[in-house]
Amino acid sequence: MVEIGVLLPTREAVMYGDGSGDPRPLVDLAVNAEAAGFDSVWAGDSLLARPRAEPLTLLAGVATRTSSVRLGTAVLLPSLRNAEQLAQATATLDALSGGRFILGIGAGPGTPGVAVDHGLVGTDFERRASLSWTVVERVRGLWLGTDGDQVYPLPGSADGPAIWCGGSGPRTLERAGRGADGWFPTATTPERFAAGLARVREVAEAAGRNPADVVGAAYLTVVFGAAAPAEKALHEHSELYYGVPHAIIAEQQGSIAGPEAMVGAWLREFIDAGAEHLCVRVGCEDVRTQLETLSGLLGELRR
Repeated sequence: MVEIGVLLPTREAVMYGDGSGDPRPLVDLAVNAEAAGFDSVWAGDSLLARPRAEPLTLLAGVATRTSSVRLGTAVLLPSLRNAEQLAQATATLDALSGGRFILGIGAGPGTPGVAVDHGLVGTDFERRASLSWTVVERVRGLWLGTDGDQVYPLPGSADGPAIWCGGSGPRTLERAGRGADGWFPTATTPERFAAGLARVREVAEAAGRNPADVVGAAYLTVVFGAAAPAEKALHEHSELYYGVPHAIIAEQQGSIAGPEAMVGAWLREFIDAGAEHLCVRVGCEDVRTQLETLSGLLGELRR
């Protein structure tokens, strides 16, 4: 059965809030999402490119207020972090949650803001994709003690948190197939998602892994409503969020705006294309009302 999760609006808390970016309502929203029947809650990552709450700290707060919902990063940029500190933080979060944490990782887009963030912490922006995997391999070794060093507390899950890899480039598909527990792209179409997942699992099988062990997950953006106003809200949100025309973002991220039946059918297409987990982001200001609508589709999507 497919799992459905929601992205916590960490960036929107800054964009639309009182200017403080107060993370406490985000924890409340995660609690409500669990009560509404969602399977997971997720938090995005950036430093000053798109200011927001730090995802691991926020999810630690969520871990202490929830009991069953899975917690994940969508996605965290390992290239911005020291491996030892990241291993300690993620092991602590996984222990706090009782093994519910998923480490979603990615290189981040090649935008000026992301380049600035890498400069601020003194890491190589151009090598961010390969550097991310170097960091993650060290993190995994520290979770399990296989490199001779061990972080504490021990993770809540015996093998450490699952690592899901975002991105759709050829090298990313290879890396995901060889070493990730899940593939987690911002899929633009069901057809591209299906093709990418097939490639990831092909690589996994060639590497001696069971291809079915690689979870297929998709990060998708939706706005429910009458067609014209919903489209308008999506475009305005996208341009405020990223600072570029929506058309550019639409080439990189799957998104839809329109009536409930249309959005639900579109999400179903990704499930039929092999997605076992959906992380749904609301692409407008009124997140709570949108999530109420989405929660009404959970039964249908899980059939």
